[in-house]
Amino acid sequence: MSAWLSIVIPTAGSRPDGLLRTLDSIHFQSGAAAIEVLVVADTNALDDRGHFDLLRAAYARYGRAWRWLEHDGGLHCYGQPQRSFGARQASGEWVAFSQDDNILAPHALSSIWLAVCQEPRPRPLFFRTLTFWGELVWRERTLELGNIDADCLVLPREVAAQVTWGLRYEGDFDAASDAARLSGGDVGWREETIAIARPESVWW
Repeated sequence: MSAWLSIVIPTAGSRPDGLLRTLDSIHFQSGAAAIEVLVVADTNALDDRGHFDLLRAAYARYGRAWRWLEHDGGLHCYGQPQRSFGARQASGEWVAFSQDDNILAPHALSSIWLAVCQEPRPRPLFFRTLTFWGELVWRERTLELGNIDADCLVLPREVAAQVTWGLRYEGDFDAASDAARLSGGDVGWREETIAIARPESVWW
């Protein structure tokens, strides 16, 4: 049986503790056994596999059908090529995105599950994230720079596979804009917070 949700996490291997904390925040949530997690390692200009080999070995401890992928998308660009690649490999009906130094908020999987069950049809959903300086994103139901983050996006797989993340820091805005375009502007703004950026403490 395929997963109902895939979570794509790009990594350059430079924050191993952060990535493992991200994975733990997923692993310890109710319903984690029913989802897929894809870590996509950025191998551009890789001259030492040490970090990746250690991370890949640690990844195996989760004991699920979570996948470790590697992708050279050219010049390293904030994990954007890895997000595009990972979304196209995902098997879940829905695709979400995280970063290797963020965590899922408590009950995030339950919040996403309830939201998608309430949807009359599959369409891009924009949840909220909490920044490391304590501000919620999004703030207004408008798609503009600074009002969206990669961790906000939960997309139907068919949309996620077509979205391209821009090769710049603001690539999350490019992806959200692309998703909105592909759905004819029909998106759902959800007030639930599903991610916490660079947390100072343990939340689960």
